[in-house]
Amino acid sequence: MQPLLKVETQELELLITCNSYDGIVENAARHLRAGQNEHVLLSTYNWQSEESKVWVLGKEIQPDKPERTVFYENADYQIWTSFKVQVASAWIDTPLKRVQQGFDFHEVPPVLFGHINYGNDIGRAELKIAYQLKDGRIKRFSLGYDVLATKIDYHTDLRLILDDIEQQYRMLSLDFYRMTFHAYKESAHGDTPDIIWWNVFQEVHDDFIRHVKSVVDRPHHRLINHEVYVKAEKIRKLTPTIESELNEYRKDARHLYRTRVPDMDVDTYENRFLKFAVQSISDKFSELLECFSKNYKKAADDKFMKTLHEADEELKRLSFHPFFRRIGRFHGFTQESLVLKQGAGYAGAYSSWILLTCSYDLEDGMRTLQLKDIATLYEIWCFIEVRRLVEKLLGKGTKVRDLSRTELNRGFALDLKKGKNSRVVFSRKDRHGQWIELAEVMYNPKEAIATTSKETTIPHTHSYTVPQKPDIVLQLNRRDIGTSFRLTYLFDAKYRIGDEINAVDCPPDDAINQMHRYRDALYYDPEQEGLPLKKEVIGGYILFPGHGKDDEVEQAEFYRSIEKVNIGAFPLRPNREESSMLLEKFLHSLIWEQPTVQILQETKSHKGTSLSVEKTGNVLAVTVFETGNREYYKLFNERAKEVEYYFGQITPSNKLGALNFQKYDYFVPVMNGMVRDVYQITFSSIRRRKDIPQASNKPIDPADVRIVLKLSNPSYLSGKHQFIKMQSGLFPPRRWAFREFTSVSELMNFAIL
Repeated sequence: MQPLLKVETQELELLITCNSYDGIVENAARHLRAGQNEHVLLSTYNWQSEESKVWVLGKEIQPDKPERTVFYENADYQIWTSFKVQVASAWIDTPLKRVQQGFDFHEVPPVLFGHINYGNDIGRAELKIAYQLKDGRIKRFSLGYDVLATKIDYHTDLRLILDDIEQQYRMLSLDFYRMTFHAYKESAHGDTPDIIWWNVFQEVHDDFIRHVKSVVDRPHHRLINHEVYVKAEKIRKLTPTIESELNEYRKDARHLYRTRVPDMDVDTYENRFLKFAVQSISDKFSELLECFSKNYKKAADDKFMKTLHEADEELKRLSFHPFFRRIGRFHGFTQESLVLKQGAGYAGAYSSWILLTCSYDLEDGMRTLQLKDIATLYEIWCFIEVRRLVEKLLGKGTKVRDLSRTELNRGFALDLKKGKNSRVVFSRKDRHGQWIELAEVMYNPKEAIATTSKETTIPHTHSYTVPQKPDIVLQLNRRDIGTSFRLTYLFDAKYRIGDEINAVDCPPDDAINQMHRYRDALYYDPEQEGLPLKKEVIGGYILFPGHGKDDEVEQAEFYRSIEKVNIGAFPLRPNREESSMLLEKFLHSLIWEQPTVQILQETKSHKGTSLSVEKTGNVLAVTVFETGNREYYKLFNERAKEVEYYFGQITPSNKLGALNFQKYDYFVPVMNGMVRDVYQITFSSIRRRKDIPQASNKPIDPADVRIVLKLSNPSYLSGKHQFIKMQSGLFPPRRWAFREFTSVSELMNFAIL
């Protein structure tokens, strides 16, 4: 198979492949209408060495010039790096432990092999390969590229999403520990969140330390005259006063004369600032490191954590340097200083300090930061868009109270509080001058934490099955039936697209089904004595990033069903003129056109949807032989609670080499053509055969590498402790044979019951 991307340097060769690449590009071209805008499928590449050669899809490319994209979201990429020099070890230079665990190094021959899947992280990424030569030197190669989305235009749509989010909730789009990053520039306005400080600090740390050390070695000083009392023979400079005093006491050899002696003093304004900067940065770093170690240690690579602790120790040593013992306290910037702006060492430290105290703008710039995954960003943007449309339709004179609040998520990133704490209320004065509520938009309500109550965060509603968490709730206060009456509508943002029918993108079927479940699960005021349960939700609608002209969308089944059963979907993309017209038209009819009585009369009664509980998630079914896999056959036959299972040897040519084991949620052992149990996959990695406890005493090839899965919590597939026979020919009669399924129910479709 021809590699999608190939890199050759004097010391290594890098190959990147993806088995499903053609299908991914086809979907991206369809969803993004690439025939009309070819740029949506292009990205730029860069690398550090001018001697390196890079090929994309067989074509040699130049750095920073648009070329066809290799990397897309939610795609599995196999990466094979072979070295032309003697290498003692090699690894992917990243702080993410989950990426590190996806790679393994073989010393003979020297090869680094592994997988990467960027999930919903889109943006700029760097593949950094570090390797240690036999003489101990560590070298690095870095390849930069864009990871594109398959459902929205990364080059334009993402910018609109970020602008809207930042306008309403500054810093909400930021996240921590993502695989991709985005460019930004400093700004003199606003706050400096911890995540920004951390990103900037990592880049300027070395420069700041270097500048401070240069100042400590050659500090700025000032000449200060100190008063001293000396004998006549030690007077260096005569003044009229001293001359007169000498004449008076010329016969007294013990007399001491007061004089002024020049001395160099380092307790200057500039050095006081430097001491303050070093101490404050050291304190800030220690505080963030403690928070980081507490919340992200499991996700961080050990090498990265070691580097952070070494940086913390270096800052502490510098803050307690003997030089600073002679320096006084800094009282703030009270004067201009050319030394801070132009002095050697001082200018660099001062520049770093200014950088660390600036805020940011989400625009192309010199620095990078990480954003929330695109699915979360799209969800938040849909909430903001619904809010914007409601405010626009209610018109002038409407009072908007934004009761949404942001909270720290695991110490660094900001999130909107969910449920009642994240809502926007729209009010207007009536003819008596009293403020009355017209509408309310809530973001991501969830069931109350208290286990004794079934009340949800939608006022006066209850759920008797499982917690219901629609992304967006719109409640309209109606007064045309004599009293305040609330109509509830649900919107769920889905960053997914189903099939295309008649040039119109359709929402996924399961998303539409979810809206039926929402409507059937939420009931109004069930605790009112003597009153039966009543449905609360009038309608439910999916918001998804689909394409389609308005007149064609209006003919689609998912849109026509809104008029019939009040369940449907609206395509919504970050291009307001083209995308939100249908949603705006629909909201206008709810707010201004339809009387409450008509809405209630047209709301159809229906039977509750029968919910079935099943395991959802990717399933890996593997044949286990009694002869060839005797140990595993025994463990699975006895339903062992925990099993550490490993496959056959990985090579670049066999099917296992292209298997992305990290995407599977469940494991089903197939014994004698039958299945009984499904195991949860709690951990997966690549390991050498010699490091696996189950390895035999036979000689082991150093290059023998296996995929290891940790399995636990077995449960019966049929609900009964009996084997189920599968269709003949489904699993080939050979060791390590496997098949992939998108859910347990798909696997059970091949069962003979």
